Amino acid sequence: MKKEIIAALFVLCCMPLTLWADVDASTSLTKYYLRADGQSGNDLRLALQDVIKGHKTIPYKQLGTLMQWSDTENANGKDVIDIYTDCTFTVSGPITWKSSGEVGAGMNREHTVPQSWFNEQSPMVSDAFHIYPTDCKANNNRSSYLYGEFEGPGTSYSSKKCNETGKLGNSDWTAGTTSYTYNGQTYVATTTYSKRVYEPDDEYKGDLARGYFYMATRYAGQCENWSGGAFGSASNGLGAYTAELMLKWHRLDPVSEKELIRNESIYGNTRYNKSTLKQGNRNPFIDYPELVEYIWGDKKGMRVTISYLDSPYANESPLPQDIDLIEEEPVVCRKVLMNGHLYIETSDGLFTITGQRVQ
Repeated sequence: MKKEIIAALFVLCCMPLTLWADVDASTSLTKYYLRADGQSGNDLRLALQDVIKGHKTIPYKQLGTLMQWSDTENANGKDVIDIYTDCTFTVSGPITWKSSGEVGAGMNREHTVPQSWFNEQSPMVSDAFHIYPTDCKANNNRSSYLYGEFEGPGTSYSSKKCNETGKLGNSDWTAGTTSYTYNGQTYVATTTYSKRVYEPDDEYKGDLARGYFYMATRYAGQCENWSGGAFGSASNGLGAYTAELMLKWHRLDPVSEKELIRNESIYGNTRYNKSTLKQGNRNPFIDYPELVEYIWGDKKGMRVTISYLDSPYANESPLPQDIDLIEEEPVVCRKVLMNGHLYIETSDGLFTITGQRVQ
């Protein structure tokens, strides 16, 4: 037992600090989502819409003020995170925007759901949950193309400063979701899209997917009529191709510390957001990633019990019952996020979310 404890502590202590998140939600999530409890499928999506609708609209021109905190490293207010490039952008105040130039020359506001799809209408046009600061050249390269996966040649840009990490297909491509394995089950694509697509870097695919699930929920009843081809009534607010693609990206790229902090900043948690701007709503699929499965995935049709769901936030998740703890010693438990995966740290060691000791 002592050797196991020492081994677990060694693993714990040797992990780079940047991989750990000890972020607690600034509100009780089980209470926040109470009206969605017991719902299933599309009724669950509509119940979640009731929770997150009516947020405070931030003026489009002021997004740079919010994103100084929501989209910088650990909300430090200076080192901007770009989801499309490896460029380094540093700010000393609100993020400012530039519309053209080579890669690394300036940033723009990237609507991951292009604003032309909803005719630039408010509040979608400034809803921070689907808008990110990105390099302006990469932003222009993505344009209004759908996201996708493809093989073959693609266009990306580079300069002496940095490189675009996403790529745009050079021609029409029958894009579909390549097969993958998740939780021991293999999934094969059932839909395709036969036009040019933009494929972002793997690191942020899950972030983008959870933004799309948010948009399909927050704007339920509207998004079904948007142009562009990604949204519709085929799959609870999404088109069948996009729903399948985003489900894959969500599963294979779990919620990160970056997303937790961004979620809190947009909500208005002053621990991270040092500005006076906030939306006052949350992304349910960052708070409880498993909700995606109840609306678009393998648990569609099953009723959800919110209090049973696991959350990346340290103070929100129920502890598994099968952990063998040292009874004669006081136990301190907390959830931690490491490499995008949840673990439980106790005074007896480090365990996976299912109760297996980390060796």
